[in-house]
Amino acid sequence: MKFSSFKYLFRQGWNNFKGNRLMSVASVGVVSSCLILVGICASLVINVNSFVQYLGAQNEVVVYLTDRATLDNINTINSSLEQDKDVADFKFVSKEDALAEQMEYMGQYASLLSGYQGSNNPLPASFRIHLSDLTRLEPASMRFSAFDGVDYVSTPTELAGVLIALKNVTYYAGLLILAILFMVSMVVISNTIRLTVFARRREISIMKYVGATNGFIRMPFVVEGLLIGTISAVITFAVVAAGYVYLYNYITTQATGFIAMLSLCMVPFTAVWPVMLIGFLVFGWLIGGFGSAFSMRKYLRV
Repeated sequence: MKFSSFKYLFRQGWNNFKGNRLMSVASVGVVSSCLILVGICASLVINVNSFVQYLGAQNEVVVYLTDRATLDNINTINSSLEQDKDVADFKFVSKEDALAEQMEYMGQYASLLSGYQGSNNPLPASFRIHLSDLTRLEPASMRFSAFDGVDYVSTPTELAGVLIALKNVTYYAGLLILAILFMVSMVVISNTIRLTVFARRREISIMKYVGATNGFIRMPFVVEGLLIGTISAVITFAVVAAGYVYLYNYITTQATGFIAMLSLCMVPFTAVWPVMLIGFLVFGWLIGGFGSAFSMRKYLRV
C-alpha cells in the first residue's frame, strides 16, 4: 500500500472518530473502565504472587541429621544442595549453633540449658533450606530424605498448599476477569463502529462494485477502533499509575500493622510500569482492531 493511500485511509478513520464524537467518547469511557478493572486485577495478581513468594521464602525445609552423621555425610549433603536446582539457598546449623540459638531465644532463662553444652547437647545438626518454588516441595523433600545421615525432614506442607492454592486462584480468576472484560469491550467497540458502517453502507457498496478491496474499505474503521483503543489505554495507564503510586507510597511510609508488612513484598511501580503500559496498549489495540473488523463483515458481502 502506498503511503498516500495509507495517509488517506488514516485521515478517513480520524474523520469517522470525530464524526461519531458522542459514541466515540462513550466507547472510550467504557473501554477505559474495562481496562482500569483489568489494570487493578493485574496489579493485584502481581502483588499476590510477590506476597506468596515472600511468605514461601520465610518458611524453611529443615533436614535434621542423626547423631551418627559423619563429616563425609555432611560434606556430601552440602555438595548435593549446592547443585540442586530447586534450592534457592541453605545454611548448615551445627549442634552447637542450634543450642546457642535456643539459649538466645530463651533470653534470661538461657541458664537452664547451660548443662546441655558439650557432649550432653540433645539438639541435632541440620540444614535449613529455602526452595525456589514451593510446588517442588514434595519431590525435593523426598530427595533430601534419601541422603545418608538424615534423620527426618521437616516441611511446611500445609502452608505450602495454602500458598499454592492462593496463587492459582488469583491467576485463574485474573484470566477469567480479563476474558470477560475483553468480550464486553469488543461488543462496545463493535456497536460503535457498526453505527458508522450502517450510515455509510451505500458508499461501501459502491466502493465494492468499482473494485475496492475489503482491506481498503475496512482500514478507516480499523483506524477508528485503534484510535479508541489507544486513547483508552493512555487514560487507563494514567489512572492506574496514579492509584498504584499513591497506594505504594502510603503502604511504605504511613501504614501500620499488617498492612505495613505488605511493603516488604509489594512490587514497586518502577518495576511494573513498562509491562503495564505495553499491556494496556496491546489490549486496547486488540479490542479496537478486532471489534472494528467483526462489525464490518456483514456489509462487505456484496
